Amino acid sequence: MKTLLIAEGTVTPSCSKSHITYTLHLQKDCDQLHVEFGYDPKKLENEGQAEALIREGLNQYILEEHRATYNWREFLPLQNLMTLSFDDEHGFRGAGHRHDPIQHLVITSTEASPGFTPGVFPRGQLKIMINLHCVVTEECRYRLHVWEGGADV
Repeated sequence: MKTLLIAEGTVTPSCSKSHITYTLHLQKDCDQLHVEFGYDPKKLENEGQAEALIREGLNQYILEEHRATYNWREFLPLQNLMTLSFDDEHGFRGAGHRHDPIQHLVITSTEASPGFTPGVFPRGQLKIMINLHCVVTEECRYRLHVWEGGADV
């Protein structure tokens, strides 16, 4: 096992609908890549804050004459959503649009976690993008660990 990247950070609601990209420089072909990704918290626990966000969304996206038919509680719980996508020297290698706040992804020369394309990562740049679809909590912390070789962390 050879660690390629360990990163962590904190994001806020202003980061929603944006991306954080980490670029790795592979010195040689990589035929087995492992990724541990996690973020916390997953859910917005404060019901008052959730209600305000939901009502704001209803006002923005639902015509006024239809708003009364919506019960804001039906949209609970509000959740943060971050996903990963990969690009190598040959282009897009896949995206894992999972709601799990802790993920272990594997891409090898012959198999890959769902959403990703198996195959060797060629020498050169490997871009790992954290897609920040929605951050609803005041802050959300993420951790990313990427390594090549065996599954042992």
